[in-house]
Amino acid sequence: MKIPLCFIAAAAVAVLAPAGCDPIAEPQLCGQIPQGGCPVGRGGTCDDAACRALYDCLEGAWTEAEACDAAGEPAGDRDAGAGGGPGACEVVTLDRSGEAAGCSPALQQPDCPADAAETCVGTACWTGCIDFFLCTEEGWRAIAYCDEQGRVTVAP
Repeated sequence: MKIPLCFIAAAAVAVLAPAGCDPIAEPQLCGQIPQGGCPVGRGGTCDDAACRALYDCLEGAWTEAEACDAAGEPAGDRDAGAGGGPGACEVVTLDRSGEAAGCSPALQQPDCPADAAETCVGTACWTGCIDFFLCTEEGWRAIAYCDEQGRVTVAP
């Protein structure tokens, strides 16, 4: 029995048609991790005395993955945070001169918009971003990056 060529072609189209590419979703950034938290995705561990809990960045929100036992330092020292003591947030300040809107193509992880870098120098890289870009009239311009220590460095 001979199978008609048109039947084989129709079967091939039916099999291959649903195999189209899904668009890549925009990354959902979590922003600053909760005070005393460490990111699991960036090597956070309860062995680190500064970690009171481990967090995962899931769908744009920090989710506690594991609570850590009491650290070896007094809780008052760990809670200094924004007060300027140990663990204070050094805010990333970027030069946004020439900023525009509507750049394309859209950035894909690990490239992220400049907004994602403007948190704390020591925590902005915990989102999975490596390079940060500013949309300008000429297109995307690299404005900052995560260094080998996992801290945001402003590009020259």
